[in-house]
Amino acid sequence: MSNNTPCGMVTGHNLISCIDELSLQDFDDMTDCTRIATRSADLGHGRFANSQDWLEEYVRTLMFLGWSLHEGVIRTRTRSDITGSVADFLVRSAQSMSDSRQGNAMIDTLDALKPEKPVVLSLDEESRKGRRFQVAPSRYDSSGNLHMAVFNLELVANTEKSSFLFWSWEKQTAKIVQQSAFLKLDREVLDTKREFMEKKLRDQIMKRFALAKRQP
Repeated sequence: MSNNTPCGMVTGHNLISCIDELSLQDFDDMTDCTRIATRSADLGHGRFANSQDWLEEYVRTLMFLGWSLHEGVIRTRTRSDITGSVADFLVRSAQSMSDSRQGNAMIDTLDALKPEKPVVLSLDEESRKGRRFQVAPSRYDSSGNLHMAVFNLELVANTEKSSFLFWSWEKQTAKIVQQSAFLKLDREVLDTKREFMEKKLRDQIMKRFALAKRQP
């Protein structure tokens, strides 16, 4: 991996993690697509009041930019109790994915995020302390295709906590409600959208925080 390649990214209410083989070009393309799709969905729907339509618009925008949706469906809602921190839940979820490397990638991303207080604060503000946020683990398959799993998440709890990802919820009732979409990038289609993307990104004001893997 290039020393300049981040291990993750926070932009808006999105937390992106990637395995260490991700190229800088693919990383930039993925985060640019995320920013454009987030902006498109925000313009059309209320992220907190109308989350279903928001997510559908988000996925439609990604598909327009060259991402194909696995089986053409967004996975239905699931509810999970939180017995520790949300970060612990995210790691366990990543470890259960088909590519076991995603678990380590999520650990690296969260380890890089935790000491970055301004980035944690930005994620708190954008997500309203977990009321609505997204996590996007990414990986290559054996053919070099770029895949991204988008988890649209809602933290349901009887209180709000700053640094909600790392707060231990063991003594309080808290649940995660999530929907998921699994996407694969067609780089040839994306290449035809670059002029459009450049125009949209010129109008972007969404902050983007690269996360560097912490050295042991």
